[in-house]
Amino acid sequence: MLLVDLGGVLFSFDHEHRLNVLGECLGLPPGRVDELLWQSGFSASCDAGRYRDAAAVRAQIRRVTGYAGPDERLDTAWCSAFRPDRDVTGLLARRPGGRRGVFTNNGPLEEEVLTRRYPDAFGLFEHLFFCWRLTANKPDPAVYRQVTDLLAVPPGQIGFADDSAANVEAALACGWNAVRYRSPGDLGVLTG
Repeated sequence: MLLVDLGGVLFSFDHEHRLNVLGECLGLPPGRVDELLWQSGFSASCDAGRYRDAAAVRAQIRRVTGYAGPDERLDTAWCSAFRPDRDVTGLLARRPGGRRGVFTNNGPLEEEVLTRRYPDAFGLFEHLFFCWRLTANKPDPAVYRQVTDLLAVPPGQIGFADDSAANVEAALACGWNAVRYRSPGDLGVLTG
């Protein structure tokens, strides 16, 4: 069973780009966007499941920022940090077979928008573990145990790639095989 992180592995991730795009969308300086939506803890609350769906996330963004434009523009801006890594998706597409999943600390808006916009990337996986739906976020050991239970496999049969050293250390402590991702070649350690 291979699990990969979303931002930083399956997709490239550029938070500064997102702050600039959201700033243009919301009519606010990027630093103010960061204060309102990240430094405030709002984004972490989304990842932790505080908001029941993407509509609730949008409503809170509108309330906090005063945004009155269309949802589609907000969705595009909110998810602009993510772009599929073609090297990773190509590598996984060339290696059919085996169970695969995405395991990510992201919220309902990312799940709704990214899976809709990039069906080919997500179509490579039979499991999507967005932590907003789970009991905790990485690197909390509870979420690794929950995912292990959901997969119904022994921990030693799970291979995991994440760009965060803390997330990899937590996976190893839970008995998973894990590597800190830096390039597509790192997936070869897990896929053989």
